[in-house]
Amino acid sequence: MTKIVTLTTDWTNSDYYIGAVKASILSAVPETVFVDISHNIEHFNWQQAGFVLGSIVDNFPDGTIHIIGVDSEPDDNTKIIVAQYHRQYFICTDNGTLGIIFKSTPECTIAFDMESGSEDCVFMEKNVFAEIAKFILQGNDITLIGEKIEDVTRFTDAEPMTSARGLLGTIVYIDSYGNAISNISREKFDSIIGENKFEILLNTHSHKVNKICTTYKEVEIAEIVCIFNSIGLLEIAIRSGSAKNLLGLRHDSQIRIDIIK
Repeated sequence: MTKIVTLTTDWTNSDYYIGAVKASILSAVPETVFVDISHNIEHFNWQQAGFVLGSIVDNFPDGTIHIIGVDSEPDDNTKIIVAQYHRQYFICTDNGTLGIIFKSTPECTIAFDMESGSEDCVFMEKNVFAEIAKFILQGNDITLIGEKIEDVTRFTDAEPMTSARGLLGTIVYIDSYGNAISNISREKFDSIIGENKFEILLNTHSHKVNKICTTYKEVEIAEIVCIFNSIGLLEIAIRSGSAKNLLGLRHDSQIRIDIIK
């Protein structure tokens, strides 16, 4: 069995938390290989965690275990989830993160039975998530640790919407260059906009673009460039600049694409 464990957290790299989780798992399964996806997720931003991990999960082999340590403390309305999806395992709080990552119903979803307010909640990733990871790495069946449920929590507003004019989307991620990545996929664009002429309206319509490029260098320096990026999502950038700073784009900023008749 593959013994890869990934970590996606909002801890940064300055605290002992990352080492503590890894040490806990290594003490039981010393051959574990760790992959740090990101420890720079914005604090409590589970949407960002879902986007970052969801962008790369298809590149991991079967049996990989993903620990997501963002907004991880459960309450009376959220549970700890262990899900098997595309033959990989995911451990996190059922706060909507997995609903972003999973494009279909997972093969198996287990709600881990744990009382909110438990002392283990103080360091959920080490005291609970790492223990579940060790249980899986040792070849155990996840159905033994909780109750099977139908699906994970999903929020439909994470998807772009069609309108009378075309498409309505939102910015779901700002990368380290200040490029703004939307939730509008190439497939969605092709199905709704197709070969029609169009206009992309940004930041309350104060900026307009009517072309989608294939490279950043198709426009002049400091000009707006819209492309479908490596994961097939519409990205808004400024050549040699920051769309975040120069266009005022933020997470949840709206994008409108109108068909021009």
